[in-house]
Order: sequence, then structure tokens, then C-alpha cells
Amino acid sequence: MEDLNQPLDAGLGAEAPDQGLKITDEIRAYWRETANWALFISVLMFIVIGFVMIGMLFGGYAAMSEGVASITLILIFFLYGLVLFFPAWYYYKFSSLTKQAVNFGDNNALEDGFDYLKRFYRFVGILVIAVFALYIVLIIFGISMMGNMNRGF
Repeated sequence: MEDLNQPLDAGLGAEAPDQGLKITDEIRAYWRETANWALFISVLMFIVIGFVMIGMLFGGYAAMSEGVASITLILIFFLYGLVLFFPAWYYYKFSSLTKQAVNFGDNNALEDGFDYLKRFYRFVGILVIAVFALYIVLIIFGISMMGNMNRGF
């Protein structure tokens, strides 16, 4: 039996049933194109990481006679390659999982793909904050050194 004891505006306005998110063919095409560009950028990042590692090996070998300087150079190159690796990996995983989701209609792959995209942007955001903090420290250090130079040490 029907419940006739409801307000007149029941089912209208904000209380209307949720239709859910609709994934159109145009959205799928956008995701596919975005995944292709993400793959391209991630491959370029992996190539740069390869050059950094080659530079680490040759630079370390060339500076071997310097002792501590070669270890410092190798460490700097290694850390730079490590910093580049994570966003490249996250972007690659976003690309491959998003392509899989679009091609096969795999909702779990789409969720995982966007999780990697979130990780990518979180990593880049933290990296930008760290670089800005380093710039501020270097500016303060530079200003203090200028003040010391004016006083004649």
C-alpha cells in the first residue's frame, strides 16, 4: 500500500534521486588522450633519469681523484635521480591504469589510476614547497652574507 502521508514537495528539488556520475564517450576520449600525454611525459622523465644516472657514473669516475668531492657529486646525482623517479613512476602508473580502465571499462583500474595521479600532484606540491623554502633560506643567507661583506668581516 502507498504511503500517502508525505509532504507536497517530496521528491522535488535537492531531494531528487541521485542519477550518479555519467561517463560519456567524450569523457573517455579525454581520459585516453590525457593518458597518452602522461605516458609520453613519464617516458621522457625516465630518459632524463637515465641520463642523470649516466652522468652520475661518468662524473663520479672523472672526479675520483678528488676523493670526497666525487662522493658528493655521486650523491647529488643519485638524489636528483631519486627525486625524479617518483613523479615519473606515478605518472606512468596513472597513464597505464587509466588506459586499461578506458579500454576495458575497469572501474578499479580507474580508481587506482587517479590515486596515482593524486600521488603525483601531492609529490610535486611537496617538492615545490621544499624548493620555495630552500629559496627563502638561500635568500636570507645571501642577504646576511652581503651584510657581513659590508662590515668587512
